[in-house]
Amino acid sequence: MKRMKYVTAMYISLSESLGIYTLDQLYELLTNKQHSMPISRHRASIMQSRIFFFCAIFAVLVPVWSLIDLLFLPGELWRELLLIRVISATAFALLAWQARKEPDLKRARLLLAGMLAVTPLFYLISDHWLQAYELTGTEQVVAELYALLPFVMIAGLTLFPLTLRELLSFAAPMLAVVVLSSIPQTHNEIPQAVSTIWLFTLILGVAMFASLNQLRYMLSQVNRASYDVLTGLLTRRAGIEMLDLQYRLTTMSETHLSILYLDLDHFKSVNDIYGHDAGDVVLKAAAQQLCATVRKGDSVIRWGGEEFIVILPTATPDEANDVISRIMSAGLGLRPDGKQVTASIGIAEIQADDAHDWKTLVELADHRMYTAKIQGRARSMGINDSQLLWPDFPAAGIEKNYTMDPAPLGAES
Repeated sequence: MKRMKYVTAMYISLSESLGIYTLDQLYELLTNKQHSMPISRHRASIMQSRIFFFCAIFAVLVPVWSLIDLLFLPGELWRELLLIRVISATAFALLAWQARKEPDLKRARLLLAGMLAVTPLFYLISDHWLQAYELTGTEQVVAELYALLPFVMIAGLTLFPLTLRELLSFAAPMLAVVVLSSIPQTHNEIPQAVSTIWLFTLILGVAMFASLNQLRYMLSQVNRASYDVLTGLLTRRAGIEMLDLQYRLTTMSETHLSILYLDLDHFKSVNDIYGHDAGDVVLKAAAQQLCATVRKGDSVIRWGGEEFIVILPTATPDEANDVISRIMSAGLGLRPDGKQVTASIGIAEIQADDAHDWKTLVELADHRMYTAKIQGRARSMGINDSQLLWPDFPAAGIEKNYTMDPAPLGAES
């Protein structure tokens, strides 16, 4: 019983040190399956920048170290080691060059795997050559330094925000290399082999804790910056990154991309009459309805105030209208007086509008949303002035029957 309490206390202490308070937070550290696009992009950017830094340094230091080999090791051995040093330096230089490309999580993982693979392979080959020579004194000391290479690389994992699954997959080959190279040939070598493997495991544990702690901190910071506190939607800043990414993906694949620009009708009257708390309730309900209605893979952004943008990857104008029809049928919640929340919606599509950047798409959708407001609100305005009306709302006279604010219509959205 006491042992269970002790284990439970240790688990709670470890969880709190990593900032884990829910099962979802724990799952985020185990695998990246629930990581959002902003998190994946930010993590890829960090990983590639650090891979570039390390590979650039190793590309210089690895061949420079041959000067030490030249001073202390036999000439024939030095030439053999120089060859593999040149090959390793070339590999590091290529990895550094690839790390300068656009951040991508898959690319970042492959580059990290490549960086971690070069050093163990270098160690295995160099150790094979070193064993072929009878080294003594200073020569033996220099040779022993090669055995530290796997430890250096496993310690380097502390600088990368990795999930537990990723970290173990990267560490497993290096652990195998250490175990393989530590297999005792005689009974007297067993203590040395055990201590080597134990030291590697200890460093791996420290690297695991540091990497997960870094990932947990990064997740909390990115979530705080990327998601609106009130609605839980993407913030404008994160939304801009998403728009830029989706636009580039669309232009590369030559597919469709539609966006919706929504502005809640007469929202100012809710704040003026019922207060901002009531307005927050309306905004939150509208956001939840949008997320529940759009397609899987679509992104909803709180663009500002009561304005929202919905990104519809691969959606043609007709498919965008289908999404709008679902939004209108499902509704966006109720105002404090029990009436429906409606929105004026503008549509833009990359091919139909011949948009040359995502900013043009947003400007076109914004303009059409404004046109929808002028023509009576509670409707969408699409390409070629096509319209969809909110159910149960007439085509005209909406302002007269619906507005609660005696101020002129131009004074509110």
